[in-house]
Amino acid sequence: MNPPMRRTGASRSSTAGERMKGWRAALALLAATAAISAGAQSRGERIETLEARMQAVERQLESQALVEMSRQLEAQVAELRRLRGEVESLQHELERSRGQQRDQYVDLDTRLRAAETALAAAQAGVPAGGPEAEYQAAFNLLKDGKYPEASAALRDFVARHRDHDLASNALYWLGEAQYVQRDFPGALAAFDGVLRDYPGARKAPDALLKAGYCQYELKRYDAARASLSRLAQEFPDSPAAAEAANRLARMKSEGR
Repeated sequence: MNPPMRRTGASRSSTAGERMKGWRAALALLAATAAISAGAQSRGERIETLEARMQAVERQLESQALVEMSRQLEAQVAELRRLRGEVESLQHELERSRGQQRDQYVDLDTRLRAAETALAAAQAGVPAGGPEAEYQAAFNLLKDGKYPEASAALRDFVARHRDHDLASNALYWLGEAQYVQRDFPGALAAFDGVLRDYPGARKAPDALLKAGYCQYELKRYDAARASLSRLAQEFPDSPAAAEAANRLARMKSEGR
């Protein structure tokens, strides 16, 4: 039996080299694994960063959309308030106009009845025809609500009988006819004519009252207050003075 062979230095050197190669391969594998892991971690971090940025942009867009919606909603609410205010203002103006028209018709009816009674008493025993009959005919047109025809007849009477005792009455009723037709400049001219041409006439307090009413309708509020205040001073015991006080109180409540 042959004795075992002893390893030589060359074989020991070969074994050491193989081990070195193995270690190097293992180290290379570990380095590659670490690099792969680091790369994966880096990509994950980038993905998370991108997702965070996307979420931030989405939140910003949502915030801008909410701001825009809020702005539009506020604008619509403001427009709604404005329209509601206009409707309320128009309703108030309509109600005020209706109230004024009611007051005008009630006032005119009352004055017409009183004037008709006074005229009938004054004309008792007066022969038919003449200025009195013309005045009565014009007055009847006014009483029947034929305001344009009454205006023409009263204007004609004043032009032809300026010095007659009924001229101041005719001029006053001309103003009333114009007032009912909402011809406030024409009515004011007639009432001013009574005050200017017939200052001591029985219709002077009423003419001054209606002059103030016309100035109010024409939005000449300072002039209206002056006329109504003058009425209270010059004719304090007249029924027209009480009406003037009521209108002044209303103007004050309206801030005019």
